Amino acid sequence: MLVDALKRPIKDLRISVTDRCNFRCSYCMPLDEYEWINKKEILTFEEVSRLATLFVGLGVEKIRLTGGEPLVRQNLDKLVAKLSAIDGLKDLCLTTNGALLAEKAAALKAAGLRRVNISVDSLDPEKFKQMTKRGDLSKVLEGIFAVKDYGLSPIKLNAVIERGLNEDDVLRLVEFSRDNGFAIRFIEYMDVG
Repeated sequence: MLVDALKRPIKDLRISVTDRCNFRCSYCMPLDEYEWINKKEILTFEEVSRLATLFVGLGVEKIRLTGGEPLVRQNLDKLVAKLSAIDGLKDLCLTTNGALLAEKAAALKAAGLRRVNISVDSLDPEKFKQMTKRGDLSKVLEGIFAVKDYGLSPIKLNAVIERGLNEDDVLRLVEFSRDNGFAIRFIEYMDVG
């Protein structure tokens, strides 16, 4: 079994499937242009699946797919199918900005995805656009309710709160989450710019 420096078992594995993203959130990707990893250097689905299988054999129980934005990676449902078939894997999750989720929810569920974490920092469309620079809140909300309709559970919402920008959204996000049966987590703002 894998253990960390404090001898605690390592049971969770995060796998970034791409460095690309369709948003430019001020707290994550504040620049308009980036030098992306060469596609030849990104692991294939077969390589990711092989590594995940090895890690599960060493005691990993939960895998979270992340990015960038993992849903910009083509055919992600094929990777989900490979990972969900790994014997001994107890949990498979996707962390996403939700913008492409509605169109991909059915395929992801059919492939074996069990749950999602979705970033939504404001329920005000203008503030949301300001924070993401490219995001459309209506698409994200459509994605959230699509995965709810497909029975993925639990649905967790992540919100980064920035002083002077969206701190007045906290109660609205809590009420939205409570009214719809979602978990909400507030993430500490860290300036990466």
